[in-house]
Amino acid sequence: MKILELRLKISDLIGARAFYHEVLKLPIIVETTVRLVLQAGGTRLVFEYEMGWQGKYHFAFDIPENQLEAAAAWIDGKVEMATLPEKTLFRSDGWNASMVYFYDPVGNILEFVARHNQPNATTVPFSESSIISVSEIGLATMDVPQTVNWLCDTLGVPVYDSPDSNTFTAVGDESGLFIVVKEGRIWFPDTHIPAGLSAVDVTVSGDKAGDYVVPGLPYHVKQI
Repeated sequence: MKILELRLKISDLIGARAFYHEVLKLPIIVETTVRLVLQAGGTRLVFEYEMGWQGKYHFAFDIPENQLEAAAAWIDGKVEMATLPEKTLFRSDGWNASMVYFYDPVGNILEFVARHNQPNATTVPFSESSIISVSEIGLATMDVPQTVNWLCDTLGVPVYDSPDSNTFTAVGDESGLFIVVKEGRIWFPDTHIPAGLSAVDVTVSGDKAGDYVVPGLPYHVKQI
């Protein structure tokens, strides 16, 4: 499953432009007074203005599997990092992946993730062109198993990790994941930001084409 487009709400388009285009250097595809569309590798990243919006998102960018340290150095001093005491870089043995987390100006939690199972190592110096795609989007829910079952049955995607959890389950594959968490669960790493029901509109690749709304939740999924 690939995340082809991710559409999110934001209260500050000027700040979004300054961060995503001028700091992360993502190319702008479309820009209006109410919409900012950027290209993040293979994903169109869309921010839509909503006055007073206070929701917070967590999403991740895939990078080459051997460039986590280079990516961390690239953003060092340009962004606010999300860390644990004396720890900035993280490792998941279960996922065979390495991660670094940081914030955008409105408090969304972003992540660079290097998935070591993927054959995408490179010797090209890290830059904005190294971003492969948006590969994860967090979805909060009141009932994790129920939402996971709906996603799997409706979209025809598998559970990737923690199938029996009531608080956290990853759905999809290494190309694209829904990170389904219990509403109110604090986003890692110790961000003090609880997962909320923030509107998400996402287009993914898959075999069960259609437009779907996750029952009882502000999530629209289009599969093509």
